[in-house]
Amino acid sequence: MMLATLALLAAARQSSLPTIYFVRGDSIYQLTHGAESKLIVHAVGPSPSPDGKRLAFMRDGNLFLLDLSEGTSKRATSFPEKSAEDHFRDTFPSWDPASKNVIFSRLDEYSVLRKGAKVDPMYGSDHLTRSIWSVYWYWADHAFRPKGNVSLFLGNETSGLSAMSVVSSMAGSFSPDGKRVAFCRNGDLWLADLDLSSIHNVVKIASWDEARVLSSAILEGGTRGSNETNAIFRIAWSPDSRLLVLSTDRYTGSGGADVQVVKADRPTETVVSFPGWDATFLDSGHLLYVKPYTDSENVWEYTIGTKEEQVLIPHASEPAVGRQ
Repeated sequence: MMLATLALLAAARQSSLPTIYFVRGDSIYQLTHGAESKLIVHAVGPSPSPDGKRLAFMRDGNLFLLDLSEGTSKRATSFPEKSAEDHFRDTFPSWDPASKNVIFSRLDEYSVLRKGAKVDPMYGSDHLTRSIWSVYWYWADHAFRPKGNVSLFLGNETSGLSAMSVVSSMAGSFSPDGKRVAFCRNGDLWLADLDLSSIHNVVKIASWDEARVLSSAILEGGTRGSNETNAIFRIAWSPDSRLLVLSTDRYTGSGGADVQVVKADRPTETVVSFPGWDATFLDSGHLLYVKPYTDSENVWEYTIGTKEEQVLIPHASEPAVGRQ
């Protein structure tokens, strides 16, 4: 009786919401006016464009674009596909406000040179190659296609650091006003002020002001040398660009997954935090997220002001919100 009542309440709430995209099994679905439909199989990390025309998603470490009106998809990048031994999850792509550009994370292998000093201990010092996250930029605008279409946006090459410093950058996310990019670098939250109009042919030569604004949490007794730090696997902005929601998980898998809402202008000030992952904003006052380490994944709705929560979509994960 209780489950039936909850299902009815969820159905009533669903009918009043904007389109929500989510993952169930190995497929992406959409929920529109309370009705579910499967969009595409073998796909993760759904990200609808702000103009509502396309859905970016990841498949085996590559970026794909789905035309929502025609139902056709295309592979946008030509990276080698992930190996069967690669258990790291693909992260969510992010669109700029004009729906012309997409940034996305990819796990790359870098060669590490050893000439005296040790490699950053966070990633060890005994191997010649390391698997490191980088953020890439893809031009989805058909009217503007520079050679290759894809450039490194945040990574070793763009950081200006030496080959001895292995830098991991991931989970890049455009602010809705297009003025900033939030991202995770070596487990910390960074913000970059970005002028999209200044970027023309090669993203990696563009300049921006960036700063670390929130240090990662360290497990009690842990150090960066033992990899006992948080990684931010998803960053999402509130529609008014005032808040950020961070979804973190331990590199080692020994710690918990956490959702943390912080103020974009004062990231050290936490608005609310609770166990969870895959969090994004439904609107400025509500979140969608997944509870960690449960028998069945469900998408929950969380009210920031009252801290109330309810199941919104059963047997689902990786929610993303489309336009109304």
